[in-house]
Amino acid sequence: MDGVPGTRTYAALQHAMRGYGYTGPLDGVPGTNTWKAVQRLASGWGCAGPIDGMMGPNSWRGFARFLNQDRWN
Repeated sequence: MDGVPGTRTYAALQHAMRGYGYTGPLDGVPGTNTWKAVQRLASGWGCAGPIDGMMGPNSWRGFARFLNQDRWN
């Protein structure tokens, strides 16, 4: 274990992104469609950028807000 996301991590992400429009294979190879789904999720967390499959700073910031949300309040 080296802490680097691998194919199983990305396959799980693809599975989780089904609710955000990901319809591709659960192959663990993140591509444009995977990142578009992540951007759709991030758009609900402050990302106002385009849904283009290119993860820029705003996309990552929105995704980080989702990941770090306070689930108890």
